[in-house]
Amino acid sequence: MKKRSQTSDGKVAEHARGLGTVTHEMVSERAREIALINRRLEGKPTPEDWAEAKRELTDSRGTGSDPAEEIPVSKRWDPVPGGAAHVVEPVPADDEQTAAERLVEGGVEEAEHERMVEGTRESVRRDRELGDSGT
Repeated sequence: MKKRSQTSDGKVAEHARGLGTVTHEMVSERAREIALINRRLEGKPTPEDWAEAKRELTDSRGTGSDPAEEIPVSKRWDPVPGGAAHVVEPVPADDEQTAAERLVEGGVEEAEHERMVEGTRESVRRDRELGDSGT
């Protein structure tokens, strides 16, 4: 039987470009953008900004691994009937519709992030201009 592997739910594209492998520099840039949006002093990211940036750019679920691999061998399927029944979480089916929905949601989130970054930069620029002209 063919084994299905879980894929990462991390970002596919950023700023309308393919993301590729997430590097430390990419996480650093994203953390600075988050710090800018949250109006941190001098745009210095906090540990929370770093964690959010890493979570956004990588797997949002945290692991990206096959859930079956996390279950100890002793707890996996018992071929002998009569074992104790237990409830398991349903695994949603992979289909074209849900894949498209995830991509659209990711694109909307990325566009919203870009809009917040640009809006904050514009606001900071206007604040500086007003501050300089008022003296």
